[in-house]
Amino acid sequence: MVVSAMTDTPLDPTSLPLQPIAPDSSVRRFTKTFPTKLPPEVLWTEFTRTLSDSREGVLWANNISWIHALNAPLREGTVLAERMEPTGAVLHYRLMEFSPPKQLRYASLQGHPLAASATVSIEASEGGATLLWQGEYFGSETQLLGLDRIHAAFFSRFATQLQQLEAAR
Repeated sequence: MVVSAMTDTPLDPTSLPLQPIAPDSSVRRFTKTFPTKLPPEVLWTEFTRTLSDSREGVLWANNISWIHALNAPLREGTVLAERMEPTGAVLHYRLMEFSPPKQLRYASLQGHPLAASATVSIEASEGGATLLWQGEYFGSETQLLGLDRIHAAFFSRFATQLQQLEAAR
């Protein structure tokens, strides 16, 4: 059995099933597009480095949450643990698809307050690349309103971090 410092529990998050969608859930879909002058391979490398451990990467909004892989290296089946600030709540996700250097897909695991899945893809564009982050969350309207606030802050910070990375290159 694995004991994770991020979970502070003897539960092995890698064995958790996906979080089921409650029958009375509402849905919130999102699409975020981040164009950049970074080459696609650099964007993929920086994004996946950040998922492996956001304290070592540069793209994550660490003031909102931090994330790391519990069973690195990143691959299909890897479990990510996200610690939310300031509460310290830990949310778990599993990589359902990992197709370097183009795309990954993740889904929330049991114990997450929302059933969620999202795809992050990176496409070459003229003079750089575009990161496309699309997903959907299922939960109560109250939960989804909270998610809206977190997403607004997170994706704003993510865009800022991406611009800083681009400027530093």
